[in-house]
Amino acid sequence: MEPPKLECLCIDARDPARLGRFWAGLLETTVEESAAGTRLAYPGLDGFYLDFLPVPDREERPHRLHLDLAGGDGRDAMVQRALGLGAEHVDIGQGTETPWTVLVDPEDYAFCVMPDRRLRGSDEPMYPDSGPIGGIPIDADDIDAAATFWQAASDWQPWPPLPATFRHPSGVGPLIGFTEPVEPKRGKNPMHLDLRVSAGGDFDAELTRLLDLGARRLDHDWGDLPWTVLLDPGNNEFCLLRPRTGPESPELG
Repeated sequence: MEPPKLECLCIDARDPARLGRFWAGLLETTVEESAAGTRLAYPGLDGFYLDFLPVPDREERPHRLHLDLAGGDGRDAMVQRALGLGAEHVDIGQGTETPWTVLVDPEDYAFCVMPDRRLRGSDEPMYPDSGPIGGIPIDADDIDAAATFWQAASDWQPWPPLPATFRHPSGVGPLIGFTEPVEPKRGKNPMHLDLRVSAGGDFDAELTRLLDLGARRLDHDWGDLPWTVLLDPGNNEFCLLRPRTGPESPELG
């Protein structure tokens, strides 16, 4: 059975349209707005999106997931573009010697703009062919268990130069990596991943497979949803979406 596709990174937003326009401008990509929220197509990576969902309340910083933008030699220009779009500088304790710049977007999500980086002990770039987002670090209570789970759960593949790190099977796009938590988990993550069962796949069979791999159902009071909300072995939420039955549209989870 073909594994589900890692379709999107979902971001809770008080104003999805405004936040989506900020990130569309910064990532230089297209934006699609609907009653369900705002969807951005990730540049150069077919089938992966950033979805901004209307959620009025959420946990404040620090969050268990953030974006590392691949500024490279153009880091300063990217910082200035972000500031012009509505970002602000923020002190999260990074100190003055940190080679990257830490900003917050218009809804106070922290993100980093990274300079040119190389793999430790190598001349190879840290973010080869990543596009504008170099990495998506995710805090995990059990890094090894989370990495093992996602290796089996989705179509993304391990990226050998870094431990517990994955990327799209095409070999391009952002790196998703699991890291030590900054602090104990507090409530629902306001940023999470969505998996979609492949066309023609069996949703119930896939849900059973993920539970057997170590996922857990999440009890919630969000009403009836067309998808299932789960926790991975790293203690992070994700959604399992049903196969598409019609033309692609921003059915956001």
